[in-house]
Amino acid sequence: MAFALGLNLSISRLGSVVNGIVVPTAYQNYGLGPALMIGFFICLLSLACGVGIAILDKRAEKHSNLKAKVGDKF
Repeated sequence: MAFALGLNLSISRLGSVVNGIVVPTAYQNYGLGPALMIGFFICLLSLACGVGIAILDKRAEKHSNLKAKVGDKF
């Protein structure tokens, strides 16, 4: 459990670092509008990953509960 939490936090921090590197470079080269759009899309990708993790967690919990119920019957 602690490993999953650490991995989740590490990936989110990595996303912040990438955003901090990419957006200022895009601002210098292309201007404010494209830089904000790049940051927005990075945030959307992060949100999608978070939703994906939540879905996978729900499926794993459901699968775990099914195994526990089958084991109790025997």
